[in-house]
Amino acid sequence: MDNARKHICFNLGRVMRRVQEYYKQRLEPYGLTPAQFFVFNALWSRDGMNLSELADEVSLDNSTLTGIIDRMEKGGFVVRRQDPDNRRATGVFLTPKAREVGPEIMKLADELDAILRRPFSREQMDSFETVLRELAEVKGK
Repeated sequence: MDNARKHICFNLGRVMRRVQEYYKQRLEPYGLTPAQFFVFNALWSRDGMNLSELADEVSLDNSTLTGIIDRMEKGGFVVRRQDPDNRRATGVFLTPKAREVGPEIMKLADELDAILRRPFSREQMDSFETVLRELAEVKGK
């Protein structure tokens, strides 16, 4: 029987489960889930994206993203606004509440990033990040 740990996807899955757990514990006081955090993070970088842009940015399909945005809207973190130049396009924007807690929430990502980088050299992390970005672009059949 083969060891599952030899497969890249198995190891990536293990890492992502640990990342999800890290965020789950630390985001609970804010009323956000890990999935909502990734949307929050994308909007923090570029507020006002339309749903298609945002879905592409966080690698989610539109229907999944719509549910996440619905819950974030109910939680007071985002609002949807129709684009005045294109009635079919709706932008998603962070609210004042989100802007207020944003620095604390974004600090969580910085802290996890520092934890993950600590055991590795700069060169190792540069190589890893290159491979990780390239893996994200691999299309399966």
